[in-house]
Amino acid sequence: MKKGFFILTFFLLFSHLSYSWNHQGHRLVALIARSQLDDKVIETINFYLKGMSWEDAACWMDDVHNDAKYEEMKTWHYVNIEKDKTYVQTKENNIINKLEYCLRMLEYRIYQPEDVVHETLKVLFHLVGDIHQPLHCGYSDDRGGNEVRLYLIQKETNLHKVWDREIIDNKNIDIWRCAKVLVGMNLSLKKKTEIEKIDILGWANESRILLPSLYITNGNKIDQHYLEVNTPIVESQLIKAGLRLAAILNRYFK
Repeated sequence: MKKGFFILTFFLLFSHLSYSWNHQGHRLVALIARSQLDDKVIETINFYLKGMSWEDAACWMDDVHNDAKYEEMKTWHYVNIEKDKTYVQTKENNIINKLEYCLRMLEYRIYQPEDVVHETLKVLFHLVGDIHQPLHCGYSDDRGGNEVRLYLIQKETNLHKVWDREIIDNKNIDIWRCAKVLVGMNLSLKKKTEIEKIDILGWANESRILLPSLYITNGNKIDQHYLEVNTPIVESQLIKAGLRLAAILNRYFK
C-alpha cells in the first residue's frame, strides 16, 4: 500500500474524531483495529455492539470498574507474575484466561445470545489493549508497578500510571502519530502476518520482556528524557494491539 494512500485512509476514517491505555490508549487500539477490517466485518460487529461506538466499547471495562455489579471483573485486567518466573496456567480470573475465554465464546458465537456476544466484544476490545501495556503483565511484588512511587515533573505518580496515561498524554499520542509510525514500519506481508498471529500467552510474554527497561527511572524521578525514550515502545504496543484485535475479529467475523 502506498504511504500517501494509507495516510489518506486514516484521514477519512478519523478526521471527525477528537480526544482529550486510560481511555485514549484503548480508543486508539479500537480505531487501529477497525481500519484493518472490511465493511462486512465492521457491519457484523456493529450489529453486536448495538449502537455502541468502538471507542466506547473499548473503554467500557474501565467505565464500570467501580460498579459493584462488575466487581468480579477487577482481576481480569492483568496478570502479576513473580520476577524471573514464567506464567503457569491457573484457573484464576486473570487477563490471559479471560482473553482465551473470549476466543472460545466467539468461536461458538452462533450459539450464543446476542447480549453475550455484545459483552464478550467489549471485554475483548479492552483486554487486548491491556495485555499490551507491559505493567498489566507485571511483577507480583509491586503489583504491576502500582507501588513504585515516582515524581514526574514534580508531580507524584506511580510507574503503572506513567505507562497507562502519562506518556500518552504528555507526548500527545493520537491516531495521526500511530498512522505515521505504522506507515514508517513499512511492514512486509510476512512481518505483518507474524505480528497478527493470535497467541495470547505469547503477547503476555512480549510485554514481560519489555519490563526491565521500564524500571530505569533514575531513582524515583523521571523526566522528559524517560518519556521520549519510551514513547516508541508505547506507540509500537498500541499498534500491535490494534493489528491483533483486527486479526481476532477477522478470524471470527469474516
